[in-house]
Amino acid sequence: MKHRVCIFSLLFTILSLTAWAEDDSDSTEPATFKVNVYGVTDQTPAVPTADRLGGRFNAVTEEQIERQGALDFYDALRSVPGVIFQKRNIIGGQTSHSLYIRGRGASHPSPDLTVLFDNVPRSGALFGQALADGIPIYALGGMEVHKSPQPSRFGSGYGMINFVPKYMTREGFNVQAGAEGGSHGTVAENFSLGYKDGRFDIFAAQTWLSTDGHVAHSAARQAGYYANTGVQLGKNWSIRFLGNYVQARTESPLNPLTGERPERERFDTKTGLMTLTLANEFDNASGWLKLYYNDTKFDMLGERSGGIDGAARSRQTIRLFGLRGRETFSLWENNEITAGFDLDKTDLTNYTVNFVNPQGPDNPRTWDFPDQTLFSPYAAANYFFGDEEGIHFIPSVGVRLHHHTLFENAFAPQTGATIGYRHTNMNISYARAVNYPSPVVLMGFLPNSSLPVGFDTKNIKPETANHYEIGVTHTEPGKFTLGATYFRDMGKNRTRAHMGVVAPESFNWTAARYRIFGTEVTGKATPAANVEIFMGATWLRAKASGNDGVEQDRLPYTPDFSFQAGFNWDFLRNFSLSGDYQHLRDMYAGTAMRTMPGFPVLTEADRLPDADVVNLRVVYSFRRSSALLEKAKVFIVVNNVFNNKYAYALETNAAGTGYYHMPGTNFRVGMDLGF
Repeated sequence: MKHRVCIFSLLFTILSLTAWAEDDSDSTEPATFKVNVYGVTDQTPAVPTADRLGGRFNAVTEEQIERQGALDFYDALRSVPGVIFQKRNIIGGQTSHSLYIRGRGASHPSPDLTVLFDNVPRSGALFGQALADGIPIYALGGMEVHKSPQPSRFGSGYGMINFVPKYMTREGFNVQAGAEGGSHGTVAENFSLGYKDGRFDIFAAQTWLSTDGHVAHSAARQAGYYANTGVQLGKNWSIRFLGNYVQARTESPLNPLTGERPERERFDTKTGLMTLTLANEFDNASGWLKLYYNDTKFDMLGERSGGIDGAARSRQTIRLFGLRGRETFSLWENNEITAGFDLDKTDLTNYTVNFVNPQGPDNPRTWDFPDQTLFSPYAAANYFFGDEEGIHFIPSVGVRLHHHTLFENAFAPQTGATIGYRHTNMNISYARAVNYPSPVVLMGFLPNSSLPVGFDTKNIKPETANHYEIGVTHTEPGKFTLGATYFRDMGKNRTRAHMGVVAPESFNWTAARYRIFGTEVTGKATPAANVEIFMGATWLRAKASGNDGVEQDRLPYTPDFSFQAGFNWDFLRNFSLSGDYQHLRDMYAGTAMRTMPGFPVLTEADRLPDADVVNLRVVYSFRRSSALLEKAKVFIVVNNVFNNKYAYALETNAAGTGYYHMPGTNFRVGMDLGF
């Protein structure tokens, strides 16, 4: 298998009055990257893009999501180096952690990573679930993936994924309909209507996704409704409203080791999101002001309690709302300033009812967590010296301030520089990650839905990590891009969650430390017309210790080596063939539980089988003007072509290890029609 990897690798805001007043000025500011119609970087997902603040991020376009035949957003991340997901079903996810970026994300409860939709929070903010069940893949115009902290782009968390919403971009009417079906009773359909005329546009869509599952008790369903409408208010201003409602149901497979029913039988998600955006676009300034509201209800049904199956059920109610603003402008030639703020509020509740002992003193029980408000203004600036076609230098600096009503305040600086000659660039950056815990860490202190008298939550510090990164990229336009990155994270002040009884210990493990360091090599090439090949390889090493002083060199979902590769080939005018390959080596399952005295001790029993998965999709495109059929596609998707036996999760006990194996070779066929 190492030879196969080698073969693939060879192929490989705050509004600026000054800027408004200078609307007629001619900005000669150099462009750093191209974007598609939705503003998503037009780049293969394997190759990162460097911004002018010394940071690097990856992008997944709508076209790439379609070429991969992704059914949920996990699948859409298959070709992003250093990003890993965990699931047990064909679509959707379970409770607990499920998304990992460069070794971060396995902590539970509380989020390590930021999940945004249209630049506003949308996730299971109480326990930290990514809630893939609540993100409709058909509503996405693309994804932005930040694999390291960048305070001028996002706040709390070590990494970030932002889902960019789809909207109508072309004049006229558009009607789109699609359907597909395949192995394990997997079916999907979508229908959308769009209209754009001058200053007004509207796009509305309905989607349905369902599977019976590849093993017993692994069925999943998702129904989504989406609308995005905008009005151009003048030459420089526009307003846009987005609404999305998703209802999903995901079953939990049987224990693969014992065959017993799972600890939680089913997960139901109902989530609605609304955003209202006022945007501006000037010659030398652009930005937005965004109001949002997100209401999510996440039910865990058939829970085991006191050793009895189906004895309880619980519901997490998550309300996220707030106001965010961002503006990027130039005061003079080659200068760029970004300023903005995030004002985020949460209302979180956890409710549990026990059916076995209905007369118990705490049945039903509600944990009404303290409301929290996080206000985080930020600013950053950079200046371009030199010539894009010659020697150039871009220094940058930025900072974000975190004012938290519940926990200790913090600040996060960043600095960076890009040094280059023509199409060769070296990026150097430093940034501090600030990771606030969710109020769920207080659960054990809420016996009567209120904190003890005199208890000061301001003594709870956020976790912090210092991130250092250096990368080199060389591009031959129209031919290839090759890059390498070295990064290092050094974290401290790990927070502890008191999930059971009230405990006297501190909420911060001041002696706890972790270090994650790694190297990434990425590349893309166009060896012939209409052929694109891309690849990415990531090597990770980690060391961590808790207050118990025990040092571990294995962390959950931090593989020693991961490799992704893919290709897109358009041929014979109407045909296209796309494929992707993932290899994961030396990856261990587990949870970095915050209720433990230290980091988990992982053994060979926790090791997952190495994964080698190949997926292919072939498409035939055509049009029939006489039938008003502007664009049509017939496609076949074959996943896990070589029937590799792999898993992202497992169960262990004294008798051995059982894996939640993912599907073997499976297929889908479908059609998309555009009028």
